[in-house]
Amino acid sequence: MSKNHYIVNLINYINKKNSLKRAVLFLDTYAPKVITWIFYFTLAYLAIKPDIKIVWVALIPWITFFSVTIIRNCLNLKRPFEELNFNSLLPHSAGRGCPSRHASSSVIIAIAVYYVHPTLGIITGLLSLVICCTRVLTGVHYPRDVIWGAIIGVVFGFLGFFVIL
Repeated sequence: MSKNHYIVNLINYINKKNSLKRAVLFLDTYAPKVITWIFYFTLAYLAIKPDIKIVWVALIPWITFFSVTIIRNCLNLKRPFEELNFNSLLPHSAGRGCPSRHASSSVIIAIAVYYVHPTLGIITGLLSLVICCTRVLTGVHYPRDVIWGAIIGVVFGFLGFFVIL
């Protein structure tokens, strides 16, 4: 049996438990939406204030997103459902699995929000952790994909908000 059989077993288990499957899909759908709205409200807050931080809070996540897109296009690593031949919990396109853009985007947004409002940033960081977990639990990413995505988000966030600025 392959070293990744645990992923297939986990996805099959979640697929058999309707309430668990609904919960994972709910979190996978709505946690990113909540983080997106927190991000928009943070930008709106900075625009109304007005605060020059808005430039960096908008620019650094954008740079991170496009950097991750370039990296994953170059690597073009397969996703678990492709390599292990199972149906993921949600339909998804093949290829470009690593690093996870959901992971990197949610982490960089959490750090950007933390830069403006630490308490809200911590809450956003917890939501980011939920996103990272659901991407694996749905079968669209390996743990390594979300770990690398999160690492990239942390590096860009730390350098962008706390070293360069």
